[in-house]
Amino acid sequence: MTRQTTTLISKYIPCRSTEHYLDYDGEIEVASGTGVALFRLKGLGRAIWLLSDGGHTICEITTQLCKQLGVDNKTAVQKELITILSALVKKSAIVANWNPLHK
Repeated sequence: MTRQTTTLISKYIPCRSTEHYLDYDGEIEVASGTGVALFRLKGLGRAIWLLSDGGHTICEITTQLCKQLGVDNKTAVQKELITILSALVKKSAIVANWNPLHK
């Protein structure tokens, strides 16, 4: 990924495409509208899910994750964040760059 692409992506605002999920025992279970469990997230995936609320840019989420994890390497954290978000986008669970005018 080029520096220009990384700078552009860091301004994206990821947002969950569903609010059908349960958060218990440090694990998120994402469900379909009918209540069927689709997948589970824990650890970093859980933290990313909770921060992907349409109110934080990828840059802001990276900063928050670095604080939560107690690490200084923002580049590595952002790379992992983008990897996990990409997987969630493929599952249609996250909108990569949410815009409230296009919801």
